Amino acid sequence: MVLKPASDVALNGVGTVRIRSKVLGGVLISADGTNDATVRLTAGGDVVFYLVTKTPAFICAPILLKSETLNISCTGTGASCFIYEWES
Repeated sequence: MVLKPASDVALNGVGTVRIRSKVLGGVLISADGTNDATVRLTAGGDVVFYLVTKTPAFICAPILLKSETLNISCTGTGASCFIYEWES
């Protein structure tokens, strides 16, 4: 198992990233400790990850996706996320 960055920079707002292996490997969430950081990831019409946190977090687990296109919504003051792809 190798965690490969899916983008070059931390992401915030709304957008997409391509996961060629169709396996989400992890999500690194930055938060300011006071305000909620809300991260919602969808692929192929399914919500594959959803978390609201005030503290930074790293969640790592293989999550199978129906599509290579991962839709990202990362909102909140000081919030950003970094997406990792799971490669075997």
